Amino acid sequence: MRRYTVDEEIARLTCFVRERGGDAVPVAAESVVTGEWVRMKCLFGCNGFGRRFSCPPYTPTPSETRAVLDCYAQALLVRFDGDVGETTPERLVSREMTRYVQTVMFALEEMAFHDGFYKAFGYTGHQCGWCGKCTAKEKGAVITDCKNRRRMRPSMEAAGIDVYATCAAAGWELGVLECTEVEGGSVLGSPMTTVMLLLVE
Repeated sequence: MRRYTVDEEIARLTCFVRERGGDAVPVAAESVVTGEWVRMKCLFGCNGFGRRFSCPPYTPTPSETRAVLDCYAQALLVRFDGDVGETTPERLVSREMTRYVQTVMFALEEMAFHDGFYKAFGYTGHQCGWCGKCTAKEKGAVITDCKNRRRMRPSMEAAGIDVYATCAAAGWELGVLECTEVEGGSVLGSPMTTVMLLLVE
């Protein structure tokens, strides 16, 4: 049995995010944009491909994600600007930030679930940060080898969601991050924005 209406639940979840330094805006699930090209960015543009169970090829394809989105009417787009930890040229987003935003999203999903929105499901940000070493890197690994499947969720990009188009439709303009190559890696020219999604109803 639901404890709140959809609008009341969205307000509660939004307040939860803002109390933790982020922002959130309700969006229609049908407005979330998917694209087959997004997976190509993971395959050819990211060195995390196949290194985490929250990344392709272990994650849903864009078409599978579209089918999931079609089961929902209401969603909540969540964002955090900047970082809560120390970054290095080798790591553009701190481990603390990854764990922070993923903890917030898991808590959001649990809150909605316990409030009676049993379909709640989150798409988090960054590569999975629950384990220090992911067994996805081992030969013959399958997703059921994941030690944190209860909490692990794919990022929006990993599931084929066009984050830029989805944010633009919600009134959030995202800029392309500029990086400068330095010894040992890169540094960001501006703070990173982490965008995540909670499917509610």
